[in-house]
Amino acid sequence: MVNSLILYSIGMISGIAIVTLLNNSNKGRSGAKGITDEYTTKDGIKRTAKKDREDHIV
Repeated sequence: MVNSLILYSIGMISGIAIVTLLNNSNKGRSGAKGITDEYTTKDGIKRTAKKDREDHIV
């Protein structure tokens, strides 16, 4: 009885986590990599990433 309750709880929490992650990805909430929608600068150049991305880790 207790084992099935624990297993059911773990399955339910996992299912909720998966649905939440899928909903976030459908809403376009990608990671914090600085990638944005395409925009035009004051000079007329089209960009897709923020200025702070020019310092690379690798």
